[in-house]
Amino acid sequence: MKLKILHFLLIYLPLIYCFAQSNQNIQIAIRDSITHNKADSIKENDILHLAKKNDLKATDTIIVTAGKKWRLLETPQSYSIITSEDWKGTNINIADLIAEQTGVQTRRYGGTGSFQSVSIRGIEGDKVLVLLDGIPLNSIMGEVFDLSLIDLNRLEEIELYKGITPAQFGGNSIGGVINLKSKSNLKTNTFNSFASIGAYGYKKIGIENLNFIYEKLKIFSSLTYIESKNNWPYLDRNNTPYNTTDDKIKELENHGYNFFEVRLHPSFYLKDNRIIYSAISYTNSDVGIPAVEGLENKTAKHGKKLILLNFRIPKNISAKENLVNFTPEFGFANLKDNIFWTSLDQSMGTNHGTISILPNSYGETNSDLYILSFSGITDLNFKKDLSAQASILAKHSQIKTWSNVVGFPQGDWPGNSQEISISSQIRYSLVLNLATTGICAGASIKGIRSATEGGENKVIEITVPKQDTFEFPWSVNGGINYTFKDKITAFINAARYSKIPDLREKYGQNGLILPNPALMQETGIAIEGGVKVSDKKYYAEAVLFRNQTKNEIVMLSDGIMIKPVNLASALTYGLEFLFSIQPANLMKLETRNTFQNSINCAHLYNYYGKKMPNQPMVSSVNIISFFLPYNITAKYWLDFKSPFFRDFANTLRVPEDEDLVGSFFHNALLCWNINKKFEISFSVRNFTNTSLRYEELIKSYESGYSWILYPKNEWCITVKYSF
Repeated sequence: MKLKILHFLLIYLPLIYCFAQSNQNIQIAIRDSITHNKADSIKENDILHLAKKNDLKATDTIIVTAGKKWRLLETPQSYSIITSEDWKGTNINIADLIAEQTGVQTRRYGGTGSFQSVSIRGIEGDKVLVLLDGIPLNSIMGEVFDLSLIDLNRLEEIELYKGITPAQFGGNSIGGVINLKSKSNLKTNTFNSFASIGAYGYKKIGIENLNFIYEKLKIFSSLTYIESKNNWPYLDRNNTPYNTTDDKIKELENHGYNFFEVRLHPSFYLKDNRIIYSAISYTNSDVGIPAVEGLENKTAKHGKKLILLNFRIPKNISAKENLVNFTPEFGFANLKDNIFWTSLDQSMGTNHGTISILPNSYGETNSDLYILSFSGITDLNFKKDLSAQASILAKHSQIKTWSNVVGFPQGDWPGNSQEISISSQIRYSLVLNLATTGICAGASIKGIRSATEGGENKVIEITVPKQDTFEFPWSVNGGINYTFKDKITAFINAARYSKIPDLREKYGQNGLILPNPALMQETGIAIEGGVKVSDKKYYAEAVLFRNQTKNEIVMLSDGIMIKPVNLASALTYGLEFLFSIQPANLMKLETRNTFQNSINCAHLYNYYGKKMPNQPMVSSVNIISFFLPYNITAKYWLDFKSPFFRDFANTLRVPEDEDLVGSFFHNALLCWNINKKFEISFSVRNFTNTSLRYEELIKSYESGYSWILYPKNEWCITVKYSF
């Protein structure tokens, strides 16, 4: 019944809306249509033409923000911007999309809807700060945020900070920042509908609506539904990779995926050109957990629900000369997580050995995470050559957990955390003729209270008492930069960061992790230096970087349980190079390359000096796009990675279908804008003869899964129509 209602809404609402669509508000439509993606090419005459065409008065307001190239150039640090044009017409997941940027690697643990994370310059995903519309999504349990919960169709833009963490995000993140920005408007008063079908039972349908209630109020809403069978074929080596006689082609089982999301974004325009943004969204995701090679899971499922609320008033972009510009934001997030399995599942960790011998037995773990956040960012413009940014961020996190596992108890202790951070950054610029020399310095201090209600560890019969701790991580950063003719920017930056142990590491877990309240803070030092060059037809960027971490927490097993200890350390250094050129209106070329060496520096089990797993020495994404007549766009991109399947003993693992050179992933897109309202796209990712499914020898602590999957020939057809 629910599915029938959903199909009715998606099919008939657009038709109903055609007859009920209200008049457009031209003033706000024009103001919102000039987006940052196009502002590079917009001139004053273009704006006057738009105003005349839409009968705007001289007193009407048109807001134009900086274009993508200019934003990249004026930011004197490693910084990437990913816009909706980069994933248009494809079914790429968010982690793979981010990993197409320089310095980023992805960890993909399944087909559509499976767990996704990224590492930045050798730093694992649990140390990367993830924000959605200003709301921090990182768990107090220390888990990396699962990027599969965010559908790309929801987003308008992704900002990626790989080096220095700006003050507006708290100034203290060892692994960098992924800032996700939701789509909250369309070009005009429009109703969009889209539908996709693809390989392995992939289906996606959705609608978007922008409605101007009256001159000062607009409401953006959207609804998305996705499903996939994920039943793609792969080479099953039966857990004997060196014996090919028992290999066979097998179809992935128990990996079906369902996703539903609904959003509402009201925006209210104030008299001083400020806008009050608010948003509410609900996401429900459910995916089967397939077994590792040679085993079978029949019932295992992983379900997640995410509720987000936020309210913010961005700074007044038309009042840059104001001495003080304040931007407040409030956010609320509720993430529910459920893992369920039964005695029919052969690959669900330590618990399986007990429940598999008990008929009709099952295991279930649940967590309910609440995050309440506030940020206040103040921009201070003392004079043209001196400015500063100060921010205060407060966050309350609380997690409730419960489990029902037969024979082998498992589950987190309930806990909570309160943190408040104060960060600042000051910039001084010296302008001499056509050149500008800048100096910046920043610092942050954070106070964090971590508490647990404790519990009884039934496996080793110990009691974790109720307790709390106070810690004060801090960071500092500084840099110099040089800009010439608004075309060349050179910079050198350095920073020191710290991160406190999370609740699970401090207080343990029933049946799996021992407590260790004596853990020290993890620390990191980041150094980078680079050059950015921009012109009308091209953009180039080259960055040398060095990231070193110390006192990292690693999980050591005593044969029964694991214990977190400060014994890990790593060093990653290398070169990132990006070049994009559009020699003619009909063609564009882009190459993104990362050359790096990621070394294990832990004095443990002879790990010192070994290569880090999942960190290829060479990564390269090469893109060629053609803009053909009749509004047809053709795009091909090749993703190359040198061999990276290594365990912590630096044993290089190369699948049988891959030579020692590395892995090549071929991708293509064909998009036809038939008219202003109708668009059709065809894309295919990883078109090849084989699907890659490779088992890692070391189970990933950050996710709980132990496999990486690359389905072959993930084709997708998308149709979009605007009413």
